[in-house]
Amino acid sequence: MDIPVINLLNLTLGGYNVSDIATGALILMMATMGLTLKLSDFSRVVTQPLPVITGLLIQLLALPAVAFLLIAIYDPAFPIAIGMIILACCPSAATSNFFTHIAKGDTALSVSLTAMSGLIVVFTTPLLINLGFMNLTGEGQTIYLPLLPSMLQIFNLIILPVTVGMGVRHFYASFAQTIEPYATKLSFISILFVMCILFAEVYPSLSIIIELALVPVLTLNIVMMLLGITIAKLLKLNRQQARSICIEIGIQNYVLAVVIAIAILKKPEFAIAAIVYLFSMYACVFTFLAYCRFQDMNIKQTVSR
Repeated sequence: MDIPVINLLNLTLGGYNVSDIATGALILMMATMGLTLKLSDFSRVVTQPLPVITGLLIQLLALPAVAFLLIAIYDPAFPIAIGMIILACCPSAATSNFFTHIAKGDTALSVSLTAMSGLIVVFTTPLLINLGFMNLTGEGQTIYLPLLPSMLQIFNLIILPVTVGMGVRHFYASFAQTIEPYATKLSFISILFVMCILFAEVYPSLSIIIELALVPVLTLNIVMMLLGITIAKLLKLNRQQARSICIEIGIQNYVLAVVIAIAILKKPEFAIAAIVYLFSMYACVFTFLAYCRFQDMNIKQTVSR
């Protein structure tokens, strides 16, 4: 089946390129996350190393490995395969912290994992994406992600805005606390706005896109969430920590994946997997939240007897 032509690269709204709008939304989201972080959040890797190291290893090693395995099993079209690898290289963002709070997980652990993975992906994402190109491209294809320039771009998209947000919290704590709820709402609205634009653009080809990408992308989502919570239980982490790791693994930074595909690689077809993932991710996460609520009700009933 042929990949539909998607005009995301030249898509504009009010004279602004949508890729620039997506980039701005991502920067706003990361700066907002910075408003919630303190340097002490990074100390958990020393004070409570097991859950932090477990979550990071699953995110940074197991997730890309499973993506490569599923690509070998399903053999999707090249743009879908590369899109899955890009997704697997973009660990969770502030959204996971929000859902961890709703699930009554370990929110501090979630924040720590989000912050530390954000530091590490600056280096790992270009390497893993290029590994995907090396394994999947045929002879004569020269698509690749330049390492140093892409690291700098990802640094500007993640580390720099998070650092600015943390700086505002450190030096202007009361101001940060005042604006954080509004910045959070604005960042979610901006991300939702970008995704609605992208969805409207791909809607005419939606059935083809779903047929091409839904099964491997949904499988990646389900397998990783199950793997996360299973490993957490095998290591005897508590219920809250297991929930946090499950959600951190289950919510990828799909906005970063879209930005890498459109703004950095200039290949809008690589964003198809991220757009499909947006819907599969929320379906999986809301199912998990329902499971958490059911589990909490059973525990409450057992304790009350």
